[in-house]
Amino acid sequence: MNKRSPTSIFKVAVFGLIPITLTLATPAHTAMQSRPTVYATSDPFLLAQTPIGYCTVADPSGTPLNVRQTPNGKVIGSLKNGTIVALGVTDGSEGEKWTKIINPLEGYVWSDYLTDCKY
Repeated sequence: MNKRSPTSIFKVAVFGLIPITLTLATPAHTAMQSRPTVYATSDPFLLAQTPIGYCTVADPSGTPLNVRQTPNGKVIGSLKNGTIVALGVTDGSEGEKWTKIINPLEGYVWSDYLTDCKY
């Protein structure tokens, strides 16, 4: 474990489900730095995902929309009609009808059940 100086300020923020630790350190011989250093505690290369758009859940059956871990994979949650979801970046390998969402859950949903999308 790294030893940190007593002048360091530590804050923990949560973006979605990914815990992020923000560290703002003041070396003894310099003024306080203007920008904090950001470290992800779960994955050093995944800080936070920026939404590329938003849609509203509109499942015509009236049942909650399943959120899956992977396209056609294990169900990890569900969303009621009217829920606004944030869209994540995809590379096309998911298939034509699957959409990645990053908020309020991170996973994949069937795109036919999303409406009023804003990009």
